[in-house]
Amino acid sequence: MTAAGGRPHTIRAVPSLTPARNAVEVLREIGKLVAAQRAQEPAHSPAPPASGLVLDIGAGHAPFARADIVVDKYPADDFERETTLSFEKPLVVADGEAMPFADGTFAYVIASHVIEHAIDPLRFAAELSRIADAGFVQVPSRESELTFGWPFHPWLIDLEDGVLVFRPRGDQRAPIGQTFHESAAESYVFRLWMGAHRGRWYHSVHWKGSLPVRCEGSSRAERTASVDVERTMAVLREAGARGPSGEARRALRCPADGGELEERADHLHCRACDRAYPVAGTVPILLT
Repeated sequence: MTAAGGRPHTIRAVPSLTPARNAVEVLREIGKLVAAQRAQEPAHSPAPPASGLVLDIGAGHAPFARADIVVDKYPADDFERETTLSFEKPLVVADGEAMPFADGTFAYVIASHVIEHAIDPLRFAAELSRIADAGFVQVPSRESELTFGWPFHPWLIDLEDGVLVFRPRGDQRAPIGQTFHESAAESYVFRLWMGAHRGRWYHSVHWKGSLPVRCEGSSRAERTASVDVERTMAVLREAGARGPSGEARRALRCPADGGELEERADHLHCRACDRAYPVAGTVPILLT
């Protein structure tokens, strides 16, 4: 058989093994995958300090155990999350590109599979760097986007010399992405193999001081989740969600101009610009 370019291409035959020998080989391979996955865990997992406030942005159904606060923009719309939202942690409804917190509020911020949704990744990165001293960001790699594909991700992201580089997806798609999504959902071994090669599928960045990002061009997703404030408030009340208190609540700021917020009977009031932000129970909805 001849491959493109005229070079001979050989298809290896699968070796014929006895059932017992086959089982041994499979178990040996699984052992290697488990060991490789464990070895990669530190590089691809958050590592917050023991003290100081920790923020988890877009935590979805599984907020990080060390997180003190969770931020989510779409509590009532699961389209970009594809899972139900957990309300076990104090919640602030906000946009990652206009974070409603004072400078340096957090010792550490986690944004795992979030910034790839952004319209303006530079602004998102600047906001993370403004409100936190350090953090962890994880995004799908270019290979992941073109293998699996997510319609709400407008970017192809590369990691170049420690810098996350965002380029518009354009018309590039994952032609059989649904097949790979189904395979990952159905097969533990497939997920194990992915975990053993996590660096191929995800870019993970541990940063201090500022998150290094470069953006080449502009992009918007074909479709995004929507914000319905009244429905959001109803969902939060029904779920019994709670907002931050104490030091974390005092650090809340107006997302429009950074002004201090004053508690009123049913809303938060910006002393600087006179804007009013609704509150569902104790959960502030700080969207411009």
